[in-house]
Amino acid sequence: MAAQLNGFKTRFHPVFAGASLALLAWSANAYADKIGGSNLPRSTPPLKERIAENDGASTAILVSSGIGVTNNAGPTLEEKPSAFVERRLGYAHVATTPAGRLDLGISLSDQRYKDFSEADEWSGRAAASLTRDWGGQQTILAFTAASARDVEERLTETSFALQHAWTSANVAPYLKADMALLDYGDVGDKLPPFGNQDDRDRISSRAEAGLRLTLTEHVELQVGAGLDTKRYLARHDDFGLRRDSVSVYPAVGLAYTGEVGTLRAVYMPFRRNYREPLFRDAWSQGYALEGHITLSEHVRAFAISRRGFEETDFLIASSAYEAAAVAGLALTLKSGTFTLSASETQREYDGLNMIGLVRDDRKFEFALDGEMPLFDNISLTGRVSYMDYQSSFARIRTDELAASLGLTYLATQ
Repeated sequence: MAAQLNGFKTRFHPVFAGASLALLAWSANAYADKIGGSNLPRSTPPLKERIAENDGASTAILVSSGIGVTNNAGPTLEEKPSAFVERRLGYAHVATTPAGRLDLGISLSDQRYKDFSEADEWSGRAAASLTRDWGGQQTILAFTAASARDVEERLTETSFALQHAWTSANVAPYLKADMALLDYGDVGDKLPPFGNQDDRDRISSRAEAGLRLTLTEHVELQVGAGLDTKRYLARHDDFGLRRDSVSVYPAVGLAYTGEVGTLRAVYMPFRRNYREPLFRDAWSQGYALEGHITLSEHVRAFAISRRGFEETDFLIASSAYEAAAVAGLALTLKSGTFTLSASETQREYDGLNMIGLVRDDRKFEFALDGEMPLFDNISLTGRVSYMDYQSSFARIRTDELAASLGLTYLATQ
């Protein structure tokens, strides 16, 4: 262990000075890992859902624009208030081909801040999937290309996924696999090594196999196991660490589908095995629980709880473990649709004890969304949201209050 630690010090010292300067400058130019990532549901349903709501439709087009104001653009710890303009364009198409059902989707969106252009956001996404049902089996191929930027990161992602399942038997095997290439762009306004993001580029892949057992008309049990790998393109990161990892996990799931609601639960403990000798291989808990229930003709409730790991480049942390709980109510009236949602997120970082640090983050979010029809294809949309964020690292705390109002054009045919 002493030899490993000496090797780590040799790799770590060249960048330690830059990291120290960045930490000293934290209050002047303050950024945190994933401060702005939201766990709240999207303010508008995906276009595929809009197509499904309109029988016989195969195409949906969405154009929306709005204006708003916030006390904390980004948000960041600089807490700069600003007005903003947001725009979104979406297109979805469903077609039946000899090879199966083809789903296509394209979306573009941006959010520009009048008084803090460094926090401007932009995202673009194109996706295609092919679903084929044949001989009591179903095969799904999916491809996605996406690019996004915000105040925290610049990311381009290309992914491919394959799913195959037997659907005609009470005991049905399933297979699924996916692979993604993540390419991070540098963030120029951060001090090194935080601004250099090339060491985060990686290939992320996962494979899982198992059985789905139909217990009753409404209940299904799933048992499986999988392998998750993270392969970084750089041999070492900016702190001299090798972040490649292989995770193995069993998975047990239970799904209920009824007339008034649905419930799905998955328990997935996982063991992370690192290439870096200084990182501790260990088992950790992973789970996901999601439920929807119709309370009345006009009211629907939902709740989600999950825990898992995420990659991080925060100093020498080996992983970030995040637990999130989300709950909300959706009210549908003749005058429009209104959704009230809230979430609580806790994130902890593993491995910082090697340099005598501890970091635990907490984030609370709340949002009220509304959509009121004005004409056949045009709706008035609005959103009021609040976020409170705090971290034990450097005793950071900030919040954001934002409100926006806009118009949305949606056509299906």
